[in-house]
Amino acid sequence: MPSGSDIRLPWHLRLPGPLERDFTDFFRDSVARVAPWAALNVVVLLSLALALEFSMSPEVAASTWRPRLLCLMLAVATALVARHGEWRRWLHGLSMALALAVALTGDWMALTVDHPLAFSLFLQTPLAILLMSVLLRVPFYWAVAGSVVMIGALAASLYQGGRTGEDLAMVLLLLSLSSASMSLFGQYIYERLLRQHFLSENVLFQHRDELHSANRVLESQATVDGLTGCLNRRGMESRLDELLHGFSRGGGKERVSVLLFDIDFFKQYNDTYGHLAGDECLKAVASIPRSLTQGDKDFVARYGGEEFMVVLANTSLKDALVVAERMRTRIEQLGLPHSGSRVSQVVTISVGVTCAGEHAADANTLIKCADEALYQAKGAGRNQVAYMNDQGRVLAL
Repeated sequence: MPSGSDIRLPWHLRLPGPLERDFTDFFRDSVARVAPWAALNVVVLLSLALALEFSMSPEVAASTWRPRLLCLMLAVATALVARHGEWRRWLHGLSMALALAVALTGDWMALTVDHPLAFSLFLQTPLAILLMSVLLRVPFYWAVAGSVVMIGALAASLYQGGRTGEDLAMVLLLLSLSSASMSLFGQYIYERLLRQHFLSENVLFQHRDELHSANRVLESQATVDGLTGCLNRRGMESRLDELLHGFSRGGGKERVSVLLFDIDFFKQYNDTYGHLAGDECLKAVASIPRSLTQGDKDFVARYGGEEFMVVLANTSLKDALVVAERMRTRIEQLGLPHSGSRVSQVVTISVGVTCAGEHAADANTLIKCADEALYQAKGAGRNQVAYMNDQGRVLAL
């Protein structure tokens, strides 16, 4: 079974539309787990920077506290958005805004602050690129666009502001380019690996779903009779044992009734009309008890060739006899011709009924009692219902 690791990603990383949308949510959720801590790190660094600027010169702090406050507010907002699932669709955009704010306010402060070390504020651009790509993990193409904007703004500030010499400007610009190239390469590899992991999980999920569906089909094939749609012998035994187990745990408060019936003179039917007609007869007869079982726990099973079993949960013997007689009447009213029958000119059934109790508490005993009642119904002339009462006596209805 393929794991998904053998799927090759295109160099541009883009997946087909629905998968790309799913990956975006997956990526955002993975980033959201670490984004609050990254934002807290930014808050600490900005607070330390403002404290250092105040210790160096109150005049410098008077110029820098507003840009610092803006970045602090964006960092806090990023942390809050990451912690609330319904807000997370804004996470990447807010992370990008925070990184741009750090870079652009650094350029602005480097141009406006009157201090010999003011040029060091230009270093906020490479730091912002690292923040965007390494800490906040914005998508790769967002990071590329953001890096271009930040480095472009830095270049304009360096060469138009006239606050640094050409050599220092070149050093700062190359430092930013180096920071961008390394962080973007790392972001590309990280996102590629994350997409590969996402594809692997997606493929495995599909395989698990297909395997689960196949297991359901196999289970159905193993427990359902293909001709009539009723449970087969194996499925009947499993369901009946489960039902009686619940019956015994409930202290006998719920009654389980079993109706065992077969088609009268079915061998003669096959001999007269052929096996294909016999199959159609079985399907028609099986449809009647299936239409009469209404409860979630009720079921119909094909017990043998022309023998069927109906199991009714939470049903007393009296109510089960009503269902049995109604079933016998409706099958007779189908009017399926049966010239080989010695009791009628149409297809009929004989039914044996029993109810779980002291004389029949387990599945085998219950089926045996229903079989004895069926034998009585056939011995009394067929096309009728017989039952075993609570005292273990078999009586015709």
